[in-house]
Amino acid sequence: MFDRLFRACLRLLPAEFRGEYGREMLATFRADAAGVRGPRRLWLYLAALADIVRTAPGEHADILQRDLRFALRSMAGSPVQAVSAVVTLGLGIGANTAMFAVVHAVLLAPLPYRDADGLVMVQEQREGGEPGNLGYLTFADLQARSRTLTTMAAATQSFATLDSEGRDPERVSAMRVSATYFDLMGVRPVLGRGFTAAEDRPGDARRVVVLSHDVWLRRFDGDPAIVGRPISVGTQTHVVVGVMPAGFADLVAGRLYEGAEMWFPLGYDPAAAFACRTCRHLRVMGRLAPGRSSDDAAKELTALMAALAERYPSQYSAPSIAVRTLGEFFLGPVRTVLLVLWAGVGLLFVVACINVANLQLLRATERAHEIAVRAALGVTRGRLVRQLVTEALLLAALGGAVGVALAAVALRLVSRLGPSQLPRLDTVTLDPGVTLVALGLAAVSGLAFGLAPLRGLRGAGMGAALAGAGVRTASALAWRTRAALVSANVSAAAVLLVTAGLLVRSTLVLLAVAPGFDPEGVLTMRVLASGSRFSAGETAAQIDAVTAFYATAIERVRALPGVSTASAVSLLPLAGGRDQFGLHIAGRPHVNPEDAPDATRFVVRDGYFDTLRIPLHRGRVFDARDGRMAPRVAVINRAAADALFAGEDPIGHEVMLGPATAPRRTIVGVVGDVRHGGLDAPVDYQVYVPHDQWAWAEPMMSLVVRTAGDPLAQAAAVRQALRDVDRTQPVTGIARYASLVGASTVTRRFTASLLGVFAATALLLTCVGLYGALGFTVERRRQEMGVRQALGADRGAIWRMVVRQGMWPVAVGLVVGLVLAGAVAGALRALLFGVEAFDPVTFVSAFMLLAAASLAACAVPALRAARVEPAVALRA
Repeated sequence: MFDRLFRACLRLLPAEFRGEYGREMLATFRADAAGVRGPRRLWLYLAALADIVRTAPGEHADILQRDLRFALRSMAGSPVQAVSAVVTLGLGIGANTAMFAVVHAVLLAPLPYRDADGLVMVQEQREGGEPGNLGYLTFADLQARSRTLTTMAAATQSFATLDSEGRDPERVSAMRVSATYFDLMGVRPVLGRGFTAAEDRPGDARRVVVLSHDVWLRRFDGDPAIVGRPISVGTQTHVVVGVMPAGFADLVAGRLYEGAEMWFPLGYDPAAAFACRTCRHLRVMGRLAPGRSSDDAAKELTALMAALAERYPSQYSAPSIAVRTLGEFFLGPVRTVLLVLWAGVGLLFVVACINVANLQLLRATERAHEIAVRAALGVTRGRLVRQLVTEALLLAALGGAVGVALAAVALRLVSRLGPSQLPRLDTVTLDPGVTLVALGLAAVSGLAFGLAPLRGLRGAGMGAALAGAGVRTASALAWRTRAALVSANVSAAAVLLVTAGLLVRSTLVLLAVAPGFDPEGVLTMRVLASGSRFSAGETAAQIDAVTAFYATAIERVRALPGVSTASAVSLLPLAGGRDQFGLHIAGRPHVNPEDAPDATRFVVRDGYFDTLRIPLHRGRVFDARDGRMAPRVAVINRAAADALFAGEDPIGHEVMLGPATAPRRTIVGVVGDVRHGGLDAPVDYQVYVPHDQWAWAEPMMSLVVRTAGDPLAQAAAVRQALRDVDRTQPVTGIARYASLVGASTVTRRFTASLLGVFAATALLLTCVGLYGALGFTVERRRQEMGVRQALGADRGAIWRMVVRQGMWPVAVGLVVGLVLAGAVAGALRALLFGVEAFDPVTFVSAFMLLAAASLAACAVPALRAARVEPAVALRA
């Protein structure tokens, strides 16, 4: 028994070592064990086993060192081939690693909340419309009655001006949230506490605030005694009750608003005008009860909404409730984009691996004689396998190192230049898990192509290699293998070219869409009129103070050298944000006022249409006659005029914005349609009203300033003009308007650009692989070419024969690739604009490009074959 155990233990040693010393070691063990019985025999066996265990790692390491040295010498003998393989593999691994890091950070990493899978977004959905916000009274009723949700919270955007601590005033993005918000999200302040129910009510009790960690450090120097301390926010005093943890990334604030650095209690008075059921401006979140799903919550809340609609029929229009998990709500819109990019980079990796496999096959053919001689001299197949796997893994490791380096560079570029529409892109890092994926890809690719040289170590193949026959002719089987790899490469490249072509064409069509205004040469910035005299409200004094400030400020800006004209608007087109009101036409009442169509409301200063060059189609635009005490007027866009006043002149008709009981406004003009939701979004109804005539103060406006030169060159002067009017008013968001418009298409351009890079790289690798495979075959068939010419074949016939041989796998790959591309194109419909999924121009262009590039790759080896001199080839 001990003899068998010892022989089994010997297998821990390398086969080469066993072949040289194994018998001697076994004989020594048997001699030592002869005549020994009982515990001493067991002790002898354990000592021998310990000796083997000590010896085996060193012997394996020694063989590995020799294999690595041999592999490096082998690679040094073919440096161009080795560098090509490492760079090709590095491109594939680097692109996949970077893309996986992006997908992991954006899609796979958990949201920054406790038990995030149970958090849902609750939205009211009107018949035929998109899910949207809720009114406060609706939220309060659903919160009181829901059983599928354990907690609900509401939030809305807010802003604050910090002008205390002896520092310059600073406008800070903020949120107003219900008292349950922080508990719902499962996030607690690092100092102090969140809000109580008593603070979430009208009155002085709600003058409390929770600070972000950054604001605490920036404005209050990280004072640990900040909790309980009163601070000045605008014209009011608030008591700090908490400070959020460092690094807390509130995804709700960041994705729905402009981020948040301060949080205030919602504190709504149910009797207030802005708390009505039709005042849908609250974002509502909830946490699912244990064992409940989002579908369960949607069914229950829709039933509750139906009961509310019966009780308040004039305030709801066939309502239902849409419930989606927070992950689906925030990440669903970008999931398709990232998965398409991931699939594209996966195809690129396949192309890279196929190219490296082709290179290894060529190298294997060159080494066939060497491998056969080593086998004939007694080197076992297992030893050869070990050597070749070592070489392949070394190549893969070098490719993996290059790939990780490329991925690190790519991720820095993506995190800095990637579209802000992709959430959490700034958190993308090359973490250990992602690096492990890269090394795994390298190992898999190494094993996939590492054993190619062993294919000839059988019977006739080995005999031919020893005889040197393989040096003179090209194996038909070898060419078929390489041709299959070329076909696979062409297929993958075709899919990438078609996909990239569709998205590029779609992006070009989108960029050609006129936004309805001219953003070139326009400077824009946000201004918040804050302070006691500007407090938002409905009193005449507050409205007059706000409008007087903007009137003076705009006049000062218009007087600056280099400024052509200037104005202001409450909602900047194509810059994000929604501000929709029900649009009622006087004399055409709806049975249910909630059935009235929605229109986007723009509150503008005079000169707005001229500044943005929005064309006037009929009537007039606002001017000095449309002051606060003048008759109320409105301007509508052409889409609203054509749809709501078909066959008649809309000028002179009266409309109401908001409830049907709102003040009437006479339509005095019709202007061109402006794209607001996006260049790819349909134009909605749009209504413009004069700033002086709106029902309450609009303290936050976006300035639009048309300049003679570079808009940013005027930024300092414009800002100083505003400070001269009132230095306490913060100015933010200074930018070229053209840049903001470009940002609305950045995700599409980012996707199309990356896929275009992938497709171009795949096309290049495909052509290089085809050129290498065909060139190697031509080189192996030089004697055949010489014989053919000696027997009367002309050079044109030789050229056509070689091109035909190279183009056959290309033709097969093109057919397969275009069929696969057709299947993939159907899944891209959601990403396309103005282009059909089976766009013939794209498919034909991809076919022609691949065919032309492949023909060029075949032409050079074919020309070299045609120029073979018969006498030289025959003598060789």
